[in-house]
Amino acid sequence: MILLIYTILLLMYLLVFIFVSYTVYAIIKGAPFIPTQKKNVRIMIEIANPQKNETLMDLGSGDGRIVHLAAKTGCKCIGIEINPLLFWWSSFKTKFKRLKNVQIIRQNLWKTDLSDIDILTLFFIAPKMDRLHKKILKEMKLGSRVVSYGFSFPDWKYMEKRGRIYLYKV
Repeated sequence: MILLIYTILLLMYLLVFIFVSYTVYAIIKGAPFIPTQKKNVRIMIEIANPQKNETLMDLGSGDGRIVHLAAKTGCKCIGIEINPLLFWWSSFKTKFKRLKNVQIIRQNLWKTDLSDIDILTLFFIAPKMDRLHKKILKEMKLGSRVVSYGFSFPDWKYMEKRGRIYLYKV
């Protein structure tokens, strides 16, 4: 019995260690996981206006809440997540909800190709926005849309703003 308790505690410790380690890594590379409130997710999807023939990608998709809601529009949805626990959780939720048009990929967002993406959603941190802006301009096609929650891009004029949600056009 005591061995079982110690085993469970060790597993919990390992999960917390992995989560914290990847949170720190995410802060260095992009942004930590901070769940976007459901009302803001709805606004992000509304402002993005995804169509059935489009592909929406969420950088740092966390638990998958943006791609799961966007999937209801019929568009193809891709979540990019580096944290293995969040990747596993959002992949599990995708399968549980039987969302055929959602794909969760465990990958570093800086190594992710954006060339086929019509809509990019993100919740980033201010110090990384300029670097991401350069990546977007280099890789995304003209006319694609970017929806940023929380922070605006420096030196890039948004097309629409609702609260802390910004819509940009490449």
